[in-house]
Amino acid sequence: MNEAKEWRQLWRKPRPITDPEGNYNGFQPSVTVLKKGYRHEKGNVALTCDVIWERDVKVLLRDGTAIYTDIYRPVTEDKVPTVISWSPYGKSNIDVPWAYNENDLSHLQKEEGVDPAVWCAHGYAVAHPDARGAYMSEGNIFHWGEPEGKDIYDYVEWLAQQGWCSGNIGMAGNSYLTIAQWFAAAQNPPHLKAIAPWEGQTDAYRETILQGGIADPAFPRQAVSVMHGNNYVDDMPSMAEKYPFMNSYWRDKRAQLEKIEIPAYIVASYTNPIHTHGTFRGYREIRSEKKWLRIHNTHEWVDFYRPENQQDLMKFFDRYLKGIDNGWEQTPPVRYSVLDPGGTDETSIESPVFPPENTEYVKYYLKGEDSSLAVVPCSEEKLAYDGADQDAALEFRITFDKDTTIIGYPKAKLYMEAEGCHDMDVFVEVSKENADGNLVPWDCTPHNRYQEEVLGFEGRLRASMRALDRELSTDIIPVHSFEKPDYLNDNELAELDIPIRPFGIRWRAGETLVFRIGNEYRASLKNRRSLGKANEGGRHIVWCGGSKASYIQLPVMKN
Repeated sequence: MNEAKEWRQLWRKPRPITDPEGNYNGFQPSVTVLKKGYRHEKGNVALTCDVIWERDVKVLLRDGTAIYTDIYRPVTEDKVPTVISWSPYGKSNIDVPWAYNENDLSHLQKEEGVDPAVWCAHGYAVAHPDARGAYMSEGNIFHWGEPEGKDIYDYVEWLAQQGWCSGNIGMAGNSYLTIAQWFAAAQNPPHLKAIAPWEGQTDAYRETILQGGIADPAFPRQAVSVMHGNNYVDDMPSMAEKYPFMNSYWRDKRAQLEKIEIPAYIVASYTNPIHTHGTFRGYREIRSEKKWLRIHNTHEWVDFYRPENQQDLMKFFDRYLKGIDNGWEQTPPVRYSVLDPGGTDETSIESPVFPPENTEYVKYYLKGEDSSLAVVPCSEEKLAYDGADQDAALEFRITFDKDTTIIGYPKAKLYMEAEGCHDMDVFVEVSKENADGNLVPWDCTPHNRYQEEVLGFEGRLRASMRALDRELSTDIIPVHSFEKPDYLNDNELAELDIPIRPFGIRWRAGETLVFRIGNEYRASLKNRRSLGKANEGGRHIVWCGGSKASYIQLPVMKN
């Protein structure tokens, strides 16, 4: 079968570049020297050195397409390394309402990228390209995959040939700027010497837009809606609706991490539902022996722009882009956090690996008679909830008699039947209750006043999409093939393996872990109810105990 004939690329028009929200300040190829002391009218940080601003420089890609880039570099006779911030969201003069520590910013930074005011003063050039199709760059905007990886390859090699460049190139940045790094590094451009992916997905289908085989186009639709250009943009939300099964379009949006061999400084958090799965996959699967993971307890934007974290990143790039023997290799391979909702988080815990070596995976079986969790299966029981009621759910609890830390990759193994229907969307969630029986969310307010509080750590799966990809799956992390649906017959028993977002959480003695199975996540996440639904009503039956004992597998840290 020629799979290429199974789908046709769908495009949509981006916003015009003249749209005020695009913050576009015109096409002006030029070279300007911003003098020491210069302060952007919207910025809060003045330059501490003279900076050359090359604007709207033309770069030809291998197919003849022209893209345009801004470059900031220090005034010096020395050749300098370069840090790339690659995205289609604009290359200069970006408003930063999301930068909650914005007093540290000059307003010369690209959205979610490094700040030239800081990096040029430290002897680096900062490159701000408009990706293919963005603003005045030619072509159509295409999300990630091998095509964008090749574009970045060409851009890296062009930079390396510039007379001011040392030939040592790095990439840094958050979200889209991270995702681009996975695909670029997999192409192995000779002059890309190190990357710093700071939270970003690696597989658009499985981690974001069709996670669990359930269409969730809201955030991708929002992301597409803020892009600006003269031609077209890859309409990934419409592709998800028209082509909900795995094909070559979606496979190309899964980064080939095993091809990445260069040093990597990887930053993750547990609390980002869009980026967490992919960032941890990036850490697990890249081939590089020189990789470092830091797991913070804030929000990615706040964490990225904290001066101490930028200094840490500079130390990494100083080692691999400048060749300075600065002791970076002595940095612990993993620095992780443990969240303590209702208490005090613990951060910067050192470890050679993640999950920590003293972690073991424990199966907690569902007990129907008292809705509890136990390490020993009970006798066979069945529980059910209404598939037509959006808020219907089953909850199972275990109260810990001593402080317990769960850290790593949880999963659920559920044996379920669909009675009166042929499919089910199953949502699972792990959360914490205090000794009084009240739900304890992780309150992000001290870190980011715009992020919702985190009530739990979730996973989901459409039952008809339950087939595993045997090559990609492990006993710890199930990965589904999503190639075709396998609908249920009435009362047919289905085996569902559901990965749950990685986390590190501490339960104090007397606190309770709640495992929830239902038709949706908890109430505060109802703003995400744009999900395409497979539920046809009927009853969703969960087997407990016996030969088909459903359980949740949790990574428990041994005392």
